[in-house]
Amino acid sequence: MSYNKDLRASDIEISSQLTGDVNIDTPQKVNISALKLRLVKREKKENFKNRAIILTIFCFLGSIGYFISN
Repeated sequence: MSYNKDLRASDIEISSQLTGDVNIDTPQKVNISALKLRLVKREKKENFKNRAIILTIFCFLGSIGYFISN
């Protein structure tokens, strides 16, 4: 089993045949800070949804308890 140590992720170019564009011949670079920002936004959104679900459950249980006790 052999592999090429010379190839790195930053050196790999996207083939124009795969993308359909003729002008793409440069290596693709990733902005790490943009990915981190996207991850933070997704986590905030998930935390908000989880809190909303828990709050809804507690309000529902509280209202059921109130009506049952009367």
